[in-house]
Amino acid sequence: MTNKTPGVAVILASHGYLAKEALRSAEMIVGQQDNCAVLSVTENLNLEQAKEEMEQKYAALDTGKGTIILVDILGGTPSNVSGTFCLEKDNVLVLSGLNLPMLLDLFTNRERSLAELAESLKKSYKIGFQNISERFQEEEEDEDGSGIL
Repeated sequence: MTNKTPGVAVILASHGYLAKEALRSAEMIVGQQDNCAVLSVTENLNLEQAKEEMEQKYAALDTGKGTIILVDILGGTPSNVSGTFCLEKDNVLVLSGLNLPMLLDLFTNRERSLAELAESLKKSYKIGFQNISERFQEEEEDEDGSGIL
């Protein structure tokens, strides 16, 4: 299943291959994504090379509806390159905290505006963090008849 409507362009940027593998994982669930690129910052890629590669990735995408760049963490090379990049281009949104719930939300809502996606992805990021141990323990206690949930 390929997403035929480009919607916003997507660039995933991370240290190592986190972004590449996150994209593969998301595509297992929602299907292949078009108009999407990955920037993997490895130990043999310096800052200037990362900037050049970001420019190349961006140039290859259909950015007419805007571009969203998801990075792994704030303050690292991927976010620094992306943050600088968004100052040079129009209609580019950069968010940190790349994770699978955010990707699934993004890939199923690419027709939304960048502002709408920013709000939605913020919620997806927060919802994605759960104390699963605690939730299962609470469910087990409730099944035991304690009435606690």
